[in-house]
Amino acid sequence: MTPATEYISAFNGFDLETDKPLARYTSFRVGGPADLLARPDTIDSLVSLVKTAQKAKVPVTVLGGGTNTLVSDRGIRGLVIVMAGLKAAPEFSKAGDTEVTLAALAGQRLSTLCRLAVEKGLSGLEWAAGIPGTLGGALMMNAGAHGGDMAAVTRETDVLDLNTLTIKTLGQNDLETGYRTLDLPDSIILKAALRLIPADPEQVREEHDRNLKAKKASQPVSKASGGCFFKNPSPDRPAGMLIEQAGLKGTKLNGAMVSDLHANFIINYDNAGCKDILALKQLVQDRVYKKFNVKLKAEVKAIGD
Repeated sequence: MTPATEYISAFNGFDLETDKPLARYTSFRVGGPADLLARPDTIDSLVSLVKTAQKAKVPVTVLGGGTNTLVSDRGIRGLVIVMAGLKAAPEFSKAGDTEVTLAALAGQRLSTLCRLAVEKGLSGLEWAAGIPGTLGGALMMNAGAHGGDMAAVTRETDVLDLNTLTIKTLGQNDLETGYRTLDLPDSIILKAALRLIPADPEQVREEHDRNLKAKKASQPVSKASGGCFFKNPSPDRPAGMLIEQAGLKGTKLNGAMVSDLHANFIINYDNAGCKDILALKQLVQDRVYKKFNVKLKAEVKAIGD
């Protein structure tokens, strides 16, 4: 009996797929099969899935938009919940005289929210122009660029507490954020409310378009990657600069490659597997450490068996 066959009996009534390859659900386009795969489109169905999985002692892994994530070639055991379908029409509401709140479910694309804010002349998300992935994933990584990040614009976040299986609303001061990190253990992000400010619509659009143009010009946005692979050791010593100065730009290992456009991107240029990307990651870390005595820390998270 396969793990999928063993687990599926606990999920009568749920629309699940078995032994589903995960490559299509990650921006790296790599990843072996999930024993069970679910794509809930409501908070109620998500909560029911998690409760059923816990009762049946089936491990649960959550995937957002699959950016900043590298899935093992062997896949992921148990139930994988893809959050990208958990979305509805974003809601705008006034918050006092000087602010507007944008509320959205965790599966909504950050790029969609960014575009909607621009269309309404609301400032706060211009820095996010061109950043891929979901709102939930952006919150979990505290995504940021151009001096802005998610922590600065998040008013409150609804999460499913996996210990109590209850939904909690956390204010901005309840979230422990850092550079590309959010300390939120044993929780699944369900929804968030973002703080935006009415501004000159033309200026908002110009800043958004300028950031988007800069991103497209300097990063391999059309290639299969997980975004910036390593955290910047410091503002004056960004990872991309160190990698390039170590002579690694354009380095290839099987189907994986250090981008020749931006050295802090590892791209899947020719059917690379997870093992190939991890091997190239290690090569980069070793070479940079040998040359600069700096230990690069991965921003991309490796998960799976």
